[in-house]
Amino acid sequence: MTSQAIAWLQDRLPPDWKIEGVATTAADRQIPSADSKVTLTAPNGTGTTIAVEEKQAVSPRVVLGLLPSVQTARRMGAYFPLLVVTPWLSKRSQELLAEQRINYLDLTGNVLLRIDSPPFYLQTTGAQRNPAPKPRGQAQLRGAKAARLIRLLADVCPPYGVRELGKVAELAPGYVSRLLDTLYRDALIERSSRGAVESVDIPGLLRRWASSYDVFKSNECEGFIASQGADHLLSRLAADPGAGTRIAITGSFAAARLSPIASPSLLLVYHQAPAMLASRLNLLPADEGANVLLLRPFDPVVFSRTSLQNGLRYVGPSQIAVDCLTGNGRMPAEGEALLKWMQEDESAWRFRSLGDLHREP
Repeated sequence: MTSQAIAWLQDRLPPDWKIEGVATTAADRQIPSADSKVTLTAPNGTGTTIAVEEKQAVSPRVVLGLLPSVQTARRMGAYFPLLVVTPWLSKRSQELLAEQRINYLDLTGNVLLRIDSPPFYLQTTGAQRNPAPKPRGQAQLRGAKAARLIRLLADVCPPYGVRELGKVAELAPGYVSRLLDTLYRDALIERSSRGAVESVDIPGLLRRWASSYDVFKSNECEGFIASQGADHLLSRLAADPGAGTRIAITGSFAAARLSPIASPSLLLVYHQAPAMLASRLNLLPADEGANVLLLRPFDPVVFSRTSLQNGLRYVGPSQIAVDCLTGNGRMPAEGEALLKWMQEDESAWRFRSLGDLHREP
């Protein structure tokens, strides 16, 4: 694969730059992840040696396995820039490699190569799905069942086991076990030797969920215009107990309560009967220019662990985050800001245990 990687890079290098393989010596074998080496040379003759690690498959868990040897080499000073070469890399694997400043190249064109001397930067995007997937018999992170488990993992502090999670989420233990296997392989959770979940990468988990979810497509969505504006509509909802507590607000208006970055303008509301609610509130249907979107939820999980504030019900932070991450305009930025807030102050929103779910966090 290294020869293919060299040819791919050479075709895309600026004029007068060169990349070529070099012989590997016995001393090189002492360098972690030095299966082979290449040199990158600038037009002025300045060059650097890059260690190459070839792998037939690189899961996020494999990336974590690389880190100890790389970090040891960096501390010892015996470290070349590292390039991982593989047929295909998932987005999660790319993110983990980039976080650790490890370069990567897959043969579909997902590439990140950052060199300090000579200064060089190349990043391209290739296949988002594995062109040659292998059957694993594991659950996928999409659909209502996955959403129930993902929400539970995000909303409640570990530890907890397969049967506990299955009971609370109303899912079969076999399905929970398969999905946890997938999450562990993707380095989104850590497990004990007996299989209990010990920690959860909440931002990583919600971003991964967002890759197979879309707030506007996963839910039935209808646009409306509130003639006096979204803020006035919220005041009306708060004053109407028959409406304000039966809806669940998400998106920008919900995120702004927790991690405001700008004044929200588009109101997203979950309700089991959007047409009935629109009629009750005298909303005007709108294909364009809507300031209110009513969503019929893809699953009742959106109403799990909501909170009531000033007569209005809001979905839980994990649901707000994934809805914003998959929204439009500045919503993804609002989702990222919310993820940061969630990381920094878990005690403000996360339940301490599954046994605490009967009360607000």
